[in-house]
Amino acid sequence: MQVYLDSYGAFLGVRNGMFYVKPRDGEGQALPLRKVKAIFLCQGVRVSTDALELAIRSGVPVLLIDRIGRPLGQVWSGQFGSIATIRKNQALFSMSLGGLYYVSGLLRRRAEGQLKMLVRLKEQYRLQQEGWDRGMEVIQGIAERHKAVKGITDKEALKQSLRGWEGTATRHYFQLLAAAMPSEYAFNGRSKRPAYDPFNALLNYLYGMLYPMVELAQMKAGLDPYNGILHADEYNRPTLVFDMIEPYRHWAEWTAVRLCMEGLLPADAFEESEREGFWLARPGKNVVIDTFLKYLDEKVSQQGQLRRRATHIDLDALRLAGMLREMEVQG
Repeated sequence: MQVYLDSYGAFLGVRNGMFYVKPRDGEGQALPLRKVKAIFLCQGVRVSTDALELAIRSGVPVLLIDRIGRPLGQVWSGQFGSIATIRKNQALFSMSLGGLYYVSGLLRRRAEGQLKMLVRLKEQYRLQQEGWDRGMEVIQGIAERHKAVKGITDKEALKQSLRGWEGTATRHYFQLLAAAMPSEYAFNGRSKRPAYDPFNALLNYLYGMLYPMVELAQMKAGLDPYNGILHADEYNRPTLVFDMIEPYRHWAEWTAVRLCMEGLLPADAFEESEREGFWLARPGKNVVIDTFLKYLDEKVSQQGQLRRRATHIDLDALRLAGMLREMEVQG
């Protein structure tokens, strides 16, 4: 399980060799060590050094996140999950043509995930929006371009193509999502910091939950999250996370769409200020966290394996690490 503590005055400690979690007002509970995969802490939570030591010794990452779910830092042992050969080859791979082909595969999976979600959205909610089929044709065309990507052998040209294709697919995708949303969750394109509307605030929080899961999977596999491929030029940022999160983004997006379409969020789910825009308030977080974690716990088939969605994130990182360990990198 992923443990989220986001209420002011909550406490994380140790009792009888187990993590002990207690809200400020209410009864505490002990969590068996074998069930805890990661712990996420927001501002105002108290933590004992015993709990941090138990987490480090047990390999349970403790992450500090801000109020919209973005990771600020983490407590871990400082030891990567495998041998240094992986990270040496990763550095070479990140600058190679093969690395760009790998990212193209991730972006193809992203486009295919967008298409599956749009089909499900149209069927489940019986949508009749104008231009829907045309938008899907554009995204399908982008997916087909990725399949033929090895016809491009110039690295700089390929980088520009990948960025252009991803931008085109994403623009059409969010235009279709915006057309489907009920009026109270209407939005006009993506907005991050600040979010200009409740839907983007919701999506930002869900992405914020997803980012550290991808980063943790990479660290456990022995990868360096800060050595990316397509996003390699972004200083002091987990650029490999930015590359590898792409196939999972539609999981966060489906959760956001379902919550909005079915009216599952409470009336006080969001707060707003002129300077900071919209953000998810505590009543909304309770629903969002519970819904998304349950969704990630569902088993789905991916690359021929039936596993929990959260497990597929770990498996993708392990596959890349295994490939890097064995490969001879060429430019």
